[in-house]
Amino acid sequence: MRVKLQRGRLFTSLQLMDSCTLYISERNALPLPRICCRISKFICDTQYMFWSQKKNLSKLLPQYLEIHIIVEKALYDYMGSEMMTVTQKIVQVIGLVNTMFTQLKLTVILSSLELWSNENQISTSGDADAILQRFLAWKRDYLTLQPHDVAYLFVYRKHPKYVGATFPGTICNKSYDAGIVMYPDAIGLEGFSVIIAQLLGLNVGLTYDDVTQCSCMRATCIMNREAVSASGIKIFSNCSMHDYRYFVSKLEVKCLQKFSNLQPLHQNQPVCGNGILESNEECDCGNKEECQFKKCCDYNTCKLKGSVKCGSGPCCTSKCELSMAGTPCRKSIDPECDFTEYCNGTSSNCVPDTYALNGHLCKLGTAYCYNGQCQTTDNQCAKIFGKGAQGAPLACFKEVNSLNERSENCGFKNSQPLPCEQKDVLCGKLACVQPHKNTYKSDVQATVYSYIQDHVCVSIATGTSVRSDGTDNAYVADGTMCGPEMYCVNKTCRKALLMGYNCNATTKCRGKGICNNFGNCQCFPGHRPPDCKFQIGSPGGSIDDGKFQKSGKWKFIFQRKIEGRFM
Repeated sequence: MRVKLQRGRLFTSLQLMDSCTLYISERNALPLPRICCRISKFICDTQYMFWSQKKNLSKLLPQYLEIHIIVEKALYDYMGSEMMTVTQKIVQVIGLVNTMFTQLKLTVILSSLELWSNENQISTSGDADAILQRFLAWKRDYLTLQPHDVAYLFVYRKHPKYVGATFPGTICNKSYDAGIVMYPDAIGLEGFSVIIAQLLGLNVGLTYDDVTQCSCMRATCIMNREAVSASGIKIFSNCSMHDYRYFVSKLEVKCLQKFSNLQPLHQNQPVCGNGILESNEECDCGNKEECQFKKCCDYNTCKLKGSVKCGSGPCCTSKCELSMAGTPCRKSIDPECDFTEYCNGTSSNCVPDTYALNGHLCKLGTAYCYNGQCQTTDNQCAKIFGKGAQGAPLACFKEVNSLNERSENCGFKNSQPLPCEQKDVLCGKLACVQPHKNTYKSDVQATVYSYIQDHVCVSIATGTSVRSDGTDNAYVADGTMCGPEMYCVNKTCRKALLMGYNCNATTKCRGKGICNNFGNCQCFPGHRPPDCKFQIGSPGGSIDDGKFQKSGKWKFIFQRKIEGRFM
């Protein structure tokens, strides 16, 4: 049995192979009943046979679904045509999918990712069903895949007739463990994640919701045909929960009860063309389209051309020469907690990032520097909701972090939302307010509003704004002050001494600098490293930021810019 999702009507078609065809209807289409599908002994009908079961269904136990994903050439190009960029987007999408399935105690694991960056291994022409048949045939002969429960091929199609195809209820059947997902032109990563979640839902026994009998309190139902275009919180309906319980209790799903000891693919092998200088590479300027050093570096082999000094990096000039020592190569991102770095004259790479030692006080002693940023809820709220947004008062944090609800919690325990302890309410979900009660402007659509003590408090739903490093913007950032000499880490409020701030700048730096993340002095202007002694004309800085070189004694690089040139 195959499933196809199409922007059209929802109907069944009985074919010789006993298949069932599903379509996504337009937003204003009339509600339609569930589809009658037959998968060996798994039967469903429009009369909801599931609800007539008298036996108690088994209690949900943790399950694990390992998915192998392949991104075909057109989608690879559409997503940026760069390995790290595409990888980050796919990881973000699967993160959103996994968040949806935590309700079912089902963890979705990206077991491996394959990018067809040069050419497709199979033809992706035709509709989703035709591609699925080719993909399944190719997959059977492709013996080097990582362990997985299901493999999905992601395909870009500007205006697809179908947006996906898979085999319902066959998650542990190796003959049908595949699916196709189309990425339409007018859809974002959130909508794409819903399409994937719906297809995976079909794989694990779910069916599309009948809106007259299925409900989701204060949210959009994931298996609702309109969920793809809906914004805000999405959860599985009561019907989906019942379907899943029945499926895992009646059918063999042993493949979901364990997961492999997965290892990252090509963990220590350099990749030429990713823009990162790695072992056995003389240069790496990115792929053909990205490389700005074509006369210096061979982007195919990552080897230097001729006798040039460099072929990539922020400290390599367009003439394939190393930049002068003291040339800025990485700007400060925070005026109090991060420092500008400079080329040292001996490498094409910028020196390692230097910033204030975690635990250094900033914002007039009301916040801590943490990983190069002055961590405040005001800064976090402004980044999400725009200029003027501020951290909410304590009453808002108590409200949004004391309720045992999916959208308001201090993380998860055993896949269930975890309310914050009283001491941790300032470290759970981030709560913001806007002066003058203006309308919030944000790219994040899944917002939660609460009216508390004359404040309109706003937070965002978990999993709707995830950074490329996996950090969820819905929560208060690590390093944020949560009380006198207390800071947030991992959604808990802890003593600041645990940050390891063990540098006495008054003694070590003569009171004329602060300690950086290397434990050295970052001196104020007019004082020179390493111990911040007074020196007229010294620009300040540290022995780590590239501005100073060691030749017998530490000396700083002083440059005067005359007629556009450094002298």
